[in-house]
Amino acid sequence: MRLEDVTAEIRPRSDWEAVDLGMALVRRDFWRCLVVWWLALTPVLIAGWWLRDHPILWLMLFWWFRPVGSRMVLFELSRRLFGEKPSWRAMWREIPRAWSRRFFYRFLWARLSPWIALTLPVGELEGLRGKPYRTRCNQIVRRGESSVMWIYFIAELAAGWFGVAILLLAAMLLPEGQDGGWQQWADSWNPDTPGDIPVEIVRAVCICYAAAMGLADVFLTGSGFGVYLNNRTWIEGWDVELAFKRLAARLGKSAVALVFGALCFLSGALRAEADPAQTIREIKADPAFEVHTVTEKVADSKGSSNWNLHAPPWLGDVFLISVIGLILGLLGWLIWKYRFALTRSGGGESTGEPKVARVVMGLDVSPETLPEDVPGTAWKWWREGRHHDALGLLYRGTIASVIRKAGVEIQEADTEGDCQRRVDAAGEPAHPHYFRALTAAWMVIAYAGRIPADSDVESLCKSWPFAERRVA
Repeated sequence: MRLEDVTAEIRPRSDWEAVDLGMALVRRDFWRCLVVWWLALTPVLIAGWWLRDHPILWLMLFWWFRPVGSRMVLFELSRRLFGEKPSWRAMWREIPRAWSRRFFYRFLWARLSPWIALTLPVGELEGLRGKPYRTRCNQIVRRGESSVMWIYFIAELAAGWFGVAILLLAAMLLPEGQDGGWQQWADSWNPDTPGDIPVEIVRAVCICYAAAMGLADVFLTGSGFGVYLNNRTWIEGWDVELAFKRLAARLGKSAVALVFGALCFLSGALRAEADPAQTIREIKADPAFEVHTVTEKVADSKGSSNWNLHAPPWLGDVFLISVIGLILGLLGWLIWKYRFALTRSGGGESTGEPKVARVVMGLDVSPETLPEDVPGTAWKWWREGRHHDALGLLYRGTIASVIRKAGVEIQEADTEGDCQRRVDAAGEPAHPHYFRALTAAWMVIAYAGRIPADSDVESLCKSWPFAERRVA
């Protein structure tokens, strides 16, 4: 390790300055660090295929083996700090070692340590084991352990926030009319059994949380590495060593010899001229060496508490801003999700009859495009093998009927879920139970690509509530 090759400023810092140093190192090579983190966890990602029906178990496995990615990020940061640029071939060679090196200790004994981001460099970079490793960890952890613990818990909290943000962002970016699968999963969630969540929803949540976990862990590893560097600077005087090396490089060998000789001559002359005891007494008499005593009164157990938590002053502001941002984001999402309820009885004077939707989700629901006997034609097409056309006709005819006969204000931009909510709000004239059964059958064939049973479709045609004629 050559300190003169370091690519960052080495100087004693406070604990939170050291955290900022680690964050800066990560930002400098962010994409590289993020890629190697995910490459290290490739075996867990592959295992997700076999555990796709058990996403919670896969997420727990992902979280448990997360330090493998941390090791690879540490490998990248430490090499680049000292001027090296590891090749991709070196990265691939290092990944098996990141999994196998001290496997049982890392993933069984020390996995739940909140100081793992600070103690990881001791084993990975210094190569210590056994008692020297424990002694070194105790020495390193003495300074900066509180900041590392704060960063650890903040990273876990941030991963949850990022996971929710990624999930909501993905939901908002879904194109209109393409969220049928998600609506089907949401509609299949029975409110009477809230713990029985559809596996597709759990899978989406776990994937978003895993992505957020990777982002947070990269910066957590960088923060721990920054505190580790700062601790070694304080303990071993790296800044002093660098200063002497730079001085030696500037002066050269002859100048160093000349300075050394002059110092020896001056020290000998001073020793010959001055009495050492008198010199010591004069130095100790200087006001700078005066001993100051400060007495503090500590309350006993009956009085006030004699301890407090030294939390950073900005932590409360961050938490408050996060809560306000979450509330505003949730409010905006609710307004967007239920915008039809706000526009149903909006202000202003209306002129003429309200505009009737003619195309909903790409389906033409105008009356002139429908046959006279909608359920009869639909059942005829179904028996001919035109399954998609048959259910599409029955769904179009039902939407047109609830618009004209039940007065449901369905908009052209509405999805299946929006239409169902409007029909539910309209009450019995719109026959919400029939509409729910038809919507479920339509979404199965339109989005899942599965053909419903003939008996179910025949029942839907026979029980069509918007005409007097029925299929025989």
